Amino acid sequence: MRRALEYGSAVEAFANVEVFERDGWLCQLCGDPVDREADFPHPLYPTLDHIVPLSKGGEHSRANTQLAHYRCNLMKGARMAA
Repeated sequence: MRRALEYGSAVEAFANVEVFERDGWLCQLCGDPVDREADFPHPLYPTLDHIVPLSKGGEHSRANTQLAHYRCNLMKGARMAA
C-alpha cells in the first residue's frame, strides 16, 4: 500500500490472503500451485501482483491484483501480463 500512495494510486484496503483465496492458491502468471508455507524469499512464496503496475497508473485494489509466485512476479516486473 505504501508504494501505491507514493505513486498517487487509488488504494483499497484488503488482506492479501483474500486475493490468494479468490485465486485458489494458483499463480495467475504460470498457473502452478503456490506454496502456502513458503517463506520469503523462496521462489514459490506467495506475492500480490498488480495486473496494471502501480508505476503504470494501476490502483491497489482487489480487481487489479492477483496471486503470483515470487519468482513469476519478479520476472514480470513492471510490465502488464499478456
